[in-house]
Formats: sequence, structure tokens, C-alpha cells
Amino acid sequence: MTAYHILAYLAIAFYVILYLGHMLYLLLGYKAALRWKKLGYLEEAHRLSRSDMVPPLSIIADLGLISGDTVQWVDQVLAQRFPELEVIIMFEAEGEAEAGNLIETFFLRRVDRVYKQVLDSPQPLEVYQSDDRRLILVRNQGAKRGASLNLALNLARYPLVAVAGQDVNMEDDALICMVRPFMEGEVKTPGVMGVELPSQMEEENLLPPRRITRFALMESLRVQLGYLAGAPYMEGPVIAYGSLLLYRKKDLQGAGGFNPDLPVMGAEMDMTLRLHKMMLEAKERYRFVFLPQLVARRPYPQSWKEHSSQARKQRRGISSAFWAERDMLFRARYGRLGMFHLPFFWLFINLAPVSGFAAYSIVILFFILGKIGWPVLVAFLLSTIILPAIVGVGAVTAARRELGILRGQGILLYGYAFMTQIWFRQLTTLATLFDPGRWREQGR
Repeated sequence: MTAYHILAYLAIAFYVILYLGHMLYLLLGYKAALRWKKLGYLEEAHRLSRSDMVPPLSIIADLGLISGDTVQWVDQVLAQRFPELEVIIMFEAEGEAEAGNLIETFFLRRVDRVYKQVLDSPQPLEVYQSDDRRLILVRNQGAKRGASLNLALNLARYPLVAVAGQDVNMEDDALICMVRPFMEGEVKTPGVMGVELPSQMEEENLLPPRRITRFALMESLRVQLGYLAGAPYMEGPVIAYGSLLLYRKKDLQGAGGFNPDLPVMGAEMDMTLRLHKMMLEAKERYRFVFLPQLVARRPYPQSWKEHSSQARKQRRGISSAFWAERDMLFRARYGRLGMFHLPFFWLFINLAPVSGFAAYSIVILFFILGKIGWPVLVAFLLSTIILPAIVGVGAVTAARRELGILRGQGILLYGYAFMTQIWFRQLTTLATLFDPGRWREQGR
């Protein structure tokens, strides 16, 4: 066996190991979906919501991240069938027009809010609230970073806190579904997420109209059902970010609040690691919960430029979170998370795209030069086509069976799922590595 054959077989082994890992998470995610379904999760959540056990909830949102009709968005949130909640909306100078519209529509009045400043945060410039105290509007004085989240946490009255991301639209009863894991009491629940779908999907059995949006949906289903849903079986997701996350307020305070120097997306990703660290140091039994059920919709990218921009922001957030909590790497006190999951996740995020590109280049070049034959080339192509196809098709199958979406699409649906894993994911992750802003953001 020549050195060329050894390198080609290493390339094959790389793809086999990579996608076997994807398939493992996908199987674990499918197991979680079956569990929630078998337990009659939705029905039980509604039963509990009618009792006195449901804790009240504070929802935090940034006015600058709400596009479209802000009044309609607030109406939709306040219409959630949830026993008791408050909505805290932060705004800055550029949002004065939209804030004025909310003040006039909901008859908000300016108040002098007295609160306990548990977390270090800037002081609010102005606070407006409705007579029933369900809607609070806060003018802050900082950039859209973790510091504004800490200000909202200081103002929040209730023990559970939800952070709403950009342009998120909650499904009916989303909050009821998400609050239940905090009420079970078997182990601590640091955070709860759920499935999010594109708002561009006119019906759940139709694909979004744009091709890039379809590819983004296929990859999103793989990440949600093939990573986040399965991650609790592997000690929880290393990094988590979504359009709607639910936390226990005292856990956020115990973790020192959000990193004030990071953008909101990076601060949320960093919070996942902070909560891991806090729970492991306290030797608490805990689990991050991802509900394999639809809880929110948000706009998905409609062009390659828009998709690349979102992917770069996510990559910067991951890099910033790892840099902020780098002391967890290779620390035995953090168990398998510190010694195994964190290092391998970092390697996967930073090296897998380059390794995959190098593997393709090496094998094809060796074949052109006659250093390897058809059998090795075919084995490589099978490992890079069949295994990704299984992962993509598996994620779609889980979505169709457990989420009840995208039915009746036939070969078109599975074609998108297949092609997403063949080129869309690899090209996306490779492109984000050449984003110079990632390194500037990481070093802050």
C-alpha cells in the first residue's frame, strides 16, 4: 500500500466518522421526538397550565429586532394562552418612532421603576408600562449587546425569562409547551428551546418559495432534530442559540448574567457554556431541553448573500463564546463536557470544513495523477454521497413523521435534503472561515 492510498483511506475515514457522528445525533433526536410524542406532551402541558403550578414568565425583546408591525407583534405575544406574563421591550434612540407608536396604542405611562440591581447593567433612561403591568417599554443607552439583556433581567419580575430573537413569531401555546420542563422537578433545566420553521412557509405541507430558503430549511432541520434534540443524551448542547429560549431567572443571575461585551447572539451562546459551568461546579443533575415540537417561526434567508451574512454572525457568536469560556477546555472538573465534547466541537467547527475540502482535493488529484484506482475513488465518493444523503433524508423523515410538516413533496423534498448535505452545508461552513470579522469579534 502506497502513501497515496493511505492518504485516500484517511480521507474516506474522515467522512465516515463525521457522518456517523451526525447519524448518531439524528437517531438520538428521533428518540427524543418519539418520547415527547408517546408521553402526550402537548396534552399534559395544557393540563398543567390550568393549574396553579405554572410560574409566571417575563419575555425580553429588542425593538430594533422586530421588523414589520410592532403593535401586531406585541398583540400576538400578549394573546398567548399563558396564565401570567409580562413583556419587556428594550429600545434605543433610533427606535423612538416605533416606541411612540406602542406608547400611544397601549396607553403606556412613564414610571419611576424601582428594582434590585442584581446584575451589573446600565441604568434605564426611561421606563413606560401599561396599567396592568403586562407591557414594559425601556429606553436604554447601550448598543444591542449582552448588557441590555442584563438590564432587562434586573427589571424582570418573574422567575422564568424568555429571550425572543429577531423577527420571531410564536406559535399558539408555545410558552405553555416550553415552561413544562421547569415544572417537572426531576433534574434542573437550565434552558428550553423548540423547533423553529421559516415564516415564509405559507402552509406546513409546502416548501418555501426561494431555493436558498429551502436549502437553509433542510440544514436547519438537520441541526435542530439531528443535534439539538439529541444533544441532551450527550450532556446537552455545547452551544445553543435560537429565536426563542426560556431560562430560569435565578440560574441566569447565578451564572453572572449575560456577557455585557458580546452581541446578543454571542451572549446567548456564551450563556449556554456559563450554565454548563455553573451546574457542573455545583454538581447538579441537569439537562438542556429541546422540544421536538414547533414553537416559533422566523424569516429564513432568501439569497446566498443573506444566508452567508447569517452564517458569519453565528460563527462569530460561537467563536466569541468559546473565547470567553476557554478555561473550560481540557478541565477534568467539567467532566466529559470539558475533556471531550468542547474540544471536539471546537475542532469540528474550525477544522472540519477545511479537512473536507482537503480530502476531496487530495483524492481527486491522486486519481487524476494515476496514484489511486477506481475502487478507492468509488469508495470515497460513496462515503461522501451516501452517508450525507442518509443524514439529510433522515432529518426530513423525522420532521415529516414527528412534526407533521412537508408532507406530499415526494422526490423534490428528498432531493433538497440530499443536495444540502452534498454542497450547501460544506460551502457555507467553508465560506465562514474566511470572515476576517470573526477574529476581531473573538478577541474583544
